[in-house]
Amino acid sequence: MPAAAARPVARLTSPGEIAAVVPVLCGFVPHESLVVISLRGPRKRIGLTMRFDLDWCDTAGLAPAEVADRLAYDGASLALLVLHSETPDAETPDNGGRARAGLVAEVEQACAAKGIVLSEALLVRGGRWFSYLCTGRSCCPDQGTPLEGPTTPALQLVEAQRTLDGRAVLDSREELVRSLAPPVLLAAVAAEQQIDRAVDAWLQRYDRDGREALRQRGIAAARAALARSLTPGGIDLAQAAELAVAVQDVHVRDEIATWALTRHDELLALLMQTARLVVPPDDAAVCTLLAWVAYAHGDGGLANVALARALTSEPDYSLALLLRQSLDRQVPPTEVRRLLQATRKELRR
Repeated sequence: MPAAAARPVARLTSPGEIAAVVPVLCGFVPHESLVVISLRGPRKRIGLTMRFDLDWCDTAGLAPAEVADRLAYDGASLALLVLHSETPDAETPDNGGRARAGLVAEVEQACAAKGIVLSEALLVRGGRWFSYLCTGRSCCPDQGTPLEGPTTPALQLVEAQRTLDGRAVLDSREELVRSLAPPVLLAAVAAEQQIDRAVDAWLQRYDRDGREALRQRGIAAARAALARSLTPGGIDLAQAAELAVAVQDVHVRDEIATWALTRHDELLALLMQTARLVVPPDDAAVCTLLAWVAYAHGDGGLANVALARALTSEPDYSLALLLRQSLDRQVPPTEVRRLLQATRKELRR
């Protein structure tokens, strides 16, 4: 079997291209946010991408030293900073000013203490970008520069790869949260009733057939739901409820998780459809599984949203807590995939 061709690499060479690619890295358009991007190795490959709410920075106090520590842990030699804000602050009352220049300077100093160079720092506001590091020159006018559409070869390549992967860039993080919201009102009542029926059926089969036969049925039902999720209309309420109950068995859950190694896109679609059809607290296992699958392929935004919903439903759910620690400690997605490979071997054994 011939080896898969390596994907071409998009080389970002201008501040405008950097500003334009940030929503792709986040999965949504940041609003009132500070985004910090790690660049690693001699080829300056993009590594960790961190996003912070500016309101949180103002109230809780962003620790620039912690940002620098995380960059250093990621192996960054350089870093990019992009601040998205439409709200003038006292420091810069006009739209042409560089908002929160003091915050940017503190992050730059903290990075320098770790030997990390801030190679570019941009403000995105009003459809234009401004540079904190390059001012008063023709290349970086005080009135800013319009954001670039997918017109340069690098951005066209990024757009093509995003389309190939089926990754939509949403308008905001709130839209990402809404895309994963549980049913409400009458739909929530129907979902809860369907879960009750699925639990009753599960217990009856357990008494009749035993645990192992029940696990195999759960896995078979998940495979059927995976196929159904790719059809128009996707899975129905009964399939979602059966899957939500089945994945509460850790053996079924872990078997399904390993499908992310070969059928990531289909599994992600199935789990997102299921999450939208089940209600708390029966959604904890499904949302945790969704978070693991998303994180295994580098989608930190979706992983965090799914994980927050899981921990809201069941704060002590052990797998969710493990993933929370992995995210906080910057465990790379490659390590998560390695764990899935080890899990698959163990299950086959």
